Formats: sequence, structure tokens, C-alpha cells
Amino acid sequence: MRHIRTFATATTLAVLPLAAFAAPVDLRLITMEPGGSWYSYGSTFSEIIQGSEGENELNVEVLPRGGGMTNPVAVSQGAADLGFVSASAAIWARDGIGEEFEGREANNALAIVGGLQLAYTTIAVRRDYVEKSGLTTFDEMVASDNPPRFVLKPAGSQVPILANYMFEALGSSLEDMRDRGAITQISTAQIAQMLRDGTADVYIENAPVGQATMSEVTLTTPMVFVPASDTVLDHMSELGAPAANMPEGSYPGQEGAYRTSMTPTILIANADMDEEVAYQLTRALVEQREKIAEAFPALAGWDPEKGAQPDQAVIELHPGAARYYRERGWIE
Repeated sequence: MRHIRTFATATTLAVLPLAAFAAPVDLRLITMEPGGSWYSYGSTFSEIIQGSEGENELNVEVLPRGGGMTNPVAVSQGAADLGFVSASAAIWARDGIGEEFEGREANNALAIVGGLQLAYTTIAVRRDYVEKSGLTTFDEMVASDNPPRFVLKPAGSQVPILANYMFEALGSSLEDMRDRGAITQISTAQIAQMLRDGTADVYIENAPVGQATMSEVTLTTPMVFVPASDTVLDHMSELGAPAANMPEGSYPGQEGAYRTSMTPTILIANADMDEEVAYQLTRALVEQREKIAEAFPALAGWDPEKGAQPDQAVIELHPGAARYYRERGWIE
């Protein structure tokens, strides 16, 4: 009987799946406070990562207390292992650009997947203002002795930072334009009303196509999407907001594709993450793309192959992620 039990035990061990012997690895995924899109994405991404097959048994804790300016620093400093960030904020944090990151560079983070959600920087102007002023480009408006009234979200949003860099490319700044009486920062809920009332002329936004406020604005007020020059777009590209075409017909009043800056949402990892762990979770997320798209219509346009390219990943890829993308033939 002893030999029978020994044989049975050996047989049982032989048929156990390899996952039973996988090394457990605990990961922390930083998102944002409940109510935000990144918080919603966190639950599905963590579920996919935890169900992934590979050398490691991955466990994920979602940290719902991050944000656009917090997450790159948290991941880089090891307070989190993974995090959703805007690609532009990842660049600012990496290079210590702007007062938000000066002196606290976050250069120990690498990209896992890019291009999850493309947010376009839009410059929407009341058609009535364009017709009366004769100013048809962003550059002309900034240079005007009598500039239009720009309306932006309050501090804490990426929009004022992006707007400042746009002004900076033309030799001005947000502070300079504010001193000229051209800037109003107000809650999103009031922006559409100001444009309808004619108490604001230009609405600068950074958001995915279909964003609620921009949709309301373009449906209730005749608007024109005015272009920025290559000088502005090139400067924005250097700061992690590459040039891109917002698709034709994204909003009423948009004629043809709109050339502008784009800030992708990317998933980053601490650079010290084990390469095999990064490979395993990258493969799981990419191969569960349909599940992600089904759960979140805003991510239905995510193309993992395009997201692996420099213009959508923006920062350097983690070696584990890069290995998976090479296997797919998506990068060299």
C-alpha cells in the first residue's frame, strides 16, 4: 500500500498545472479617486493581470488615491508598481518640467502599454468671434493687441499647463495672458454657458472625442476649431504631447481632420519591475483587448500595436513589454 500511495502522489504532482508552482508577486496599481475613468479601468485591468498565465502568480491591489500629477511620481518612487498616467505628465515628471515636478523628477518609470485613450488638445472658438475679429488661427489670437477671452479649467487640471506651454511657444505664458485680462479659469459646468452668453470666446480643452462639455458647447453654440502653427505643435511634441489628427466629424463645426496635439493615456511600471512580470502582464492586457473594449467604450479604439510605438507610448518601454511587442513583430 505504501508504494501505491507514493505512486499516486507522484502522479498527482505530475498533472498539477505549472501555475500551481508560480511565484506569488504582489503589485500595486495606482489609479485615481472613485468617479474617475482611471479608477474604473483599474478593476478590469487588475482582474486581467491576476488571471494571467506565466511564471508568476500576480496579485494586484488597486490604490484609488492617485491622479494625473501624482501617479508618475508614485510609480517612479516605488509607492506603486503600476499606474495610469497621461503621457505628457510622464514626460514632465521624468524631466522635472514645470513647478509641479521641479526638484522631484520621476525618472524611474517605463511604459507598459501606450495609446489607451487619446485625448486631443482642442482650440474651439465662437464662430461669431472669428467672423467679427478676422482672426483665424491660435497664433494670431495670442499675438493680437486685443486678444480673445480664453476660458480654461481651474488649476489641478492638465489643461492650464498645456495652455501655458502653447502660449510659451509663441513667446507668451498663461500668466502674461492673465495679466492682459484674457484668461478665465472656471468649473467645467460653467464653460458652455459662458460661450453661449458670449462672455468667453475661446475654449481650450484636452479630452477624448465625445467629452461631455465639448459636445455640449459645439451643439449649443456655433464653434470653429482653429489651428495652431507648427511652432506650437513642435513645442508641444517635445513636452510629451505629439501632433496628431483628430478625426473628421468628431464634433459639429469641425471641417476635415483637425491637426493638433494629443496626449495618450498610458500604463507605466516602476523600472525595477522584474522583466518576466512585465512581460506576463503586458501579454495578458494585450490579449484581453476585446474584454477591455467591451467594458469601456472609451477604450474601444485602443490599438495595442500602435500603442507600442513611440508616438503613443511616448516614454521608453519596459524591457518586458518590449520583448512581448518584438515577439508580435510590432517593434524592432
